Amino acid sequence: MKKILLSCAAALTLSACANSALIVEDPNTTSYRTDSATIVYDESRVAVDADNVSYTQNKMEEAFFGGDTPLFQKGDGITVRYRYVAFDEGSRLGRYMLGGITGGSKVLLEVDFVNPEGEVLSTVRGEGTVSGGFMGGSNKSGIDKAVDEVADYAAAEYHN
Repeated sequence: MKKILLSCAAALTLSACANSALIVEDPNTTSYRTDSATIVYDESRVAVDADNVSYTQNKMEEAFFGGDTPLFQKGDGITVRYRYVAFDEGSRLGRYMLGGITGGSKVLLEVDFVNPEGEVLSTVRGEGTVSGGFMGGSNKSGIDKAVDEVADYAAAEYHN
């Protein structure tokens, strides 16, 4: 019981008021579908620390290949090439002290979906923002939201 209470307290401490959006830059106009994918981190256009890059890669792997019924299998059916085009970790203290008025975090992932021939089939941007939460919330919640948007798009557009 004690472990459950500690786990709940930890989850509440890290939870945040996070929002997300998907922006389709270049929509998919093909009928291409596949059961396999490869995830590749491309050089970001903004500075992102190694911890957040690693966290993002892990979340992408989990979203595409994790769970009881994975979205895709690992393979070369489609390449999901992603990079950061905006990254502001914000201030957790600011979010905590001022309840979301300041200190917000924003991440913007740009993702190309590339077929085996190297053609870019579509480009989307997954956005995640964190404006507050218990103890200020974590910027990682914004990354989670952005990755979820991208994975949902991939499922709708490319999953066989």
